[in-house]
Amino acid sequence: MAFNKAQQLATFSRVWYLFDAKWQCPHLSGEKIARILRGEHKPIYYPGESTGDCVVAINTRHVALRNDAWRAEALHVRREYAKTRYDIPLFKLHELDPTKVLHLCVLNCMPMDNTRRYDMARLYTFPDDAVPAHLLRNVCDQIRGSRVIPKRLDNVTSDDIEKFPQMFKWPKELVLDDLDRDKFVRIVPPEEIPKRQVMLGQRAGRQHYWFHVSTSRHEEVKIN
Repeated sequence: MAFNKAQQLATFSRVWYLFDAKWQCPHLSGEKIARILRGEHKPIYYPGESTGDCVVAINTRHVALRNDAWRAEALHVRREYAKTRYDIPLFKLHELDPTKVLHLCVLNCMPMDNTRRYDMARLYTFPDDAVPAHLLRNVCDQIRGSRVIPKRLDNVTSDDIEKFPQMFKWPKELVLDDLDRDKFVRIVPPEEIPKRQVMLGQRAGRQHYWFHVSTSRHEEVKIN
């Protein structure tokens, strides 16, 4: 009997989740966060009732959008007055407030009902991993990101590079070192360099000068 009571209290209690938004798509992350804020993952969910949990999102400064979405997508603002509608690109909005892009993506996934503002009040966004202690003390679970964070090249160690399988290995006679490039370049003496002939022409009433090199073959010229 006591076990059923504890299970019921755990079902109706609010759980605090931690979400790391580093290198995550805010559109896909907004769907996950909005589902938890509304309480759709609980068996007691009912539309119009406040049964959602709390979410603490960190590293919102490092969110990643697809392709050219930072420049193509924009925030449309309209104040119901004449000549007050303007668009703010997402990259400019992200510079002003690093937490605004993720906040708007979560707000876009929320339905237009009376509990919308109360559900959004349980979302805490931070640009970095600096979270107040009184909020971090309540966190007891974590939300898995929608993308797998890749490993950067500067984080790869030399042992990982040696263990990485090679498809084939070039023969030594086909490898050209940049330092031996002078052996394959013929140095043209100054007397063989073609002289520039200055020509004068008129185009659209203005005088333009250009240089004409009278040569029929292309050579790589190296001047010491």
